[in-house]
Amino acid sequence: MTPTEFSYRDKKFGDAEAITVATTPDVFYPTSTTVLLLRAARGALGEPCQSVLDIGCGSGVVAVVLARLLPPGTSVFASDLSPAAVRLAAANAERNGVRVDCRCGSSFDPWKGQRFDLIVDDVAGVAEPLDRLSGWYPPGVPSEAGRDGARWILDILERAPDHLTPGGRIVFPILTLSREDRILEQARARFADVTQVEEQWYPFSDALAEQMSLVEELAREGNVRLEKRGSRWCWATKIFVAKGPSPA
Repeated sequence: MTPTEFSYRDKKFGDAEAITVATTPDVFYPTSTTVLLLRAARGALGEPCQSVLDIGCGSGVVAVVLARLLPPGTSVFASDLSPAAVRLAAANAERNGVRVDCRCGSSFDPWKGQRFDLIVDDVAGVAEPLDRLSGWYPPGVPSEAGRDGARWILDILERAPDHLTPGGRIVFPILTLSREDRILEQARARFADVTQVEEQWYPFSDALAEQMSLVEELAREGNVRLEKRGSRWCWATKIFVAKGPSPA
C-alpha cells in the first residue's frame, strides 16, 4: 500500500524537523531522486533567489520545502501535467502554511513570458516500457518519455533558457535508465556551465530484475546503462545544475 504521507529531512543540512506532505495513489510518490533534487536545489540557494519553479511537481514537496526554507517574499511556483497533482500540491502548500502558485500544464506552457531564478525539474525520464514495468508510475500518471526516456527532459532543457533570469539556474536529474549522452549533449548545447552535483546508485528492484532481458536489449541500443556492482546489477540517478547562456 502506498503511504499517505511523505516526510523530508536532510541530515546533510542539519534539519531539526521533517517537512511532511500528503500523498495520494493517483499522484507520483516522491522518491530518492526527489531527495537528491532537493539537496542540489538547496545547495544552489547560496546565490540570490527571488523566484523558484518546481516543474513536474507531483505532490509539490520540492516547492513546499523550498517555500519553507526561503526568505519571506520569495515567489514559489509549481506545475504538473496532472490536474490531480496540481490539486495535491496546492493542498500541501496550504497544509504547510506557505504560498505556492500551482498551475496545470505541460512543460513551460503554464509559464509563458515568465522567468525564474531557479528551476527544479522532475519530469518523467525513464525509458519506455520500463517506466510502467518498474511499478513507479500510478496508472493515471503520464510518462510517455520515449524508448530512450529523453523526450520530456530534452523539451525542458530546450525551453529553460527562455524562462531563466540572467544568472538563473536549472537543477535536473538524469537516470541511467534513460539515454544519458543525448540529454547531456542537449544541456551543454543550451548552457555554458553544466555541473554534476549528486550521484546515487541503486540495485535493480525485483520488478526491474524480472525485466532483465528487456533492460539488456535497451542497453544494447544505448538507451539505458547499467553496471554490475558486486553480484547485483545497478542503475543510477545523477543530478546536474546548469546555468549561463550557451557558448554559441
